[in-house]
Amino acid sequence: MLTRRTDRMIEELISSIYGGRADARTRYLFSHALHGLVRLAKAEQMKEIRRDLERATGSISAVTAREETRQLLRKVGMHLRAGPGVEDGWPR
Repeated sequence: MLTRRTDRMIEELISSIYGGRADARTRYLFSHALHGLVRLAKAEQMKEIRRDLERATGSISAVTAREETRQLLRKVGMHLRAGPGVEDGWPR
């Protein structure tokens, strides 16, 4: 018995494409391929939602914060290597 709406939709899609001509192996492979696509689409959607939420709230994720820290440390390292005589205290 199919309980999820996705399972029912996949079964309907397989039935509409193959009808009664598909053997068990073909139905199984096609079903799992479609489930994989559904999972991928969900993951992409969640990633986009998180990114949009971060933009809307102005929050910075840990990955973004680490990258900004690395960039700042690179600038400090460039400044220290440049030595005296750098305008405004930062290299251009």
